[in-house]
Amino acid sequence: MREKIVELIPEINWITDPKLREQVVDTYVDALKTGGWEPEDMTKIPFTLLIPNCPASFLTHTRGVIRVSKVIYEEFNALYKDEGGFQLDHDDLIAGAILHDVGKLVEYEKNPEGTTVKSQLGKDLRHPFSGTVLAMRNGVSTKIAHIIANHAHEGDGTLRSPEGVVVNKADFVNFETIKSFLGMK
Repeated sequence: MREKIVELIPEINWITDPKLREQVVDTYVDALKTGGWEPEDMTKIPFTLLIPNCPASFLTHTRGVIRVSKVIYEEFNALYKDEGGFQLDHDDLIAGAILHDVGKLVEYEKNPEGTTVKSQLGKDLRHPFSGTVLAMRNGVSTKIAHIIANHAHEGDGTLRSPEGVVVNKADFVNFETIKSFLGMK
């Protein structure tokens, strides 16, 4: 399972700290097992239930957020290094982007008809909360857990970390752009 997760999310290898890489993979293994999914299911699970018949998968959305976050990291760090010394932390940002929606693997389940729906856990706790718990029980730092917990509207009105701001914006660039293509408000 571990190898398949890294095959499906090769950006995991962008994390330079081997211990953090293992914690990220451990979190995915935990989430998939807890949710009753196989790694390949990530290519079929819709990334959101807010878009009817969502054409984009959980996996593609996750990779989109990671990749947009990486571009922001590269451009931001290059531009602001000498003007304020503002530098995003690479590994925290990439790990946070990889894990931002991991809670959806327990928030969602497949019903008897084969449709992805909210699980009971998902009705009780949205994915920012369940994802935070999954990550922390697999050793992920509170700094990265903060990114997961605050990446969606639950973090609005809070002081997000700089990396948390990037993941939040990268997530909504992906989500809102697809909604716009589909003509949704």
